[in-house]
Amino acid sequence: MSSLLLFAALSSAASAAPTLDSLAAAINAAPAWRASFTQRYVPAGFAEGTTDRGVVTVAPPVRLRFEYRGDSKQVFAVDGAVGRMVDPEAGSCDAMPLDNATWGRLPLAALLDPAAAGQAFESAAREATLVLVPREPMTELARLEVTAGSDGLPATVVVLDAAGNRNEFGFRDWQRERDPGVEAFRPSLPGQPPCVPDQE
Repeated sequence: MSSLLLFAALSSAASAAPTLDSLAAAINAAPAWRASFTQRYVPAGFAEGTTDRGVVTVAPPVRLRFEYRGDSKQVFAVDGAVGRMVDPEAGSCDAMPLDNATWGRLPLAALLDPAAAGQAFESAAREATLVLVPREPMTELARLEVTAGSDGLPATVVVLDAAGNRNEFGFRDWQRERDPGVEAFRPSLPGQPPCVPDQE
């Protein structure tokens, strides 16, 4: 499962299809948001998959942190320029640079940056769901489906890749928070500085 797919998500019961602008406006209505999340990954050809849970923090314009509460205690976070996946159990920290072109190819762009999303995706409303399809074929993302709750924040996000794998996210109990500062979105292994992308 690609950790970059974690970029998409949020919470509650839907009534009308959200738009890129309405999602961005709801997220930007607070300095930061915190919620519980459930992630269910179903491989292509299977009816059942694996389920993970944790807590997510989102801070506009483009910062987020997923903290998994399972055995591994993995953390995936983005500080606006770099995405990091830290696995304390494995002793690993992987970093990826996120430039403007990369953001346009990530599901997160659809929620936090409607201008970039409009360039990267074709969008259409299907009942209470916003459906986004990449304008150019992408292996890691074939379709993104977003529903929003009564508060305007995304409630569920379903990510389908070109191979038919399905990544489902559900978020609940969104709470407004103070901005935790950029360091919260730069995770690291204990006693070490945040890792940096490899230099090519």
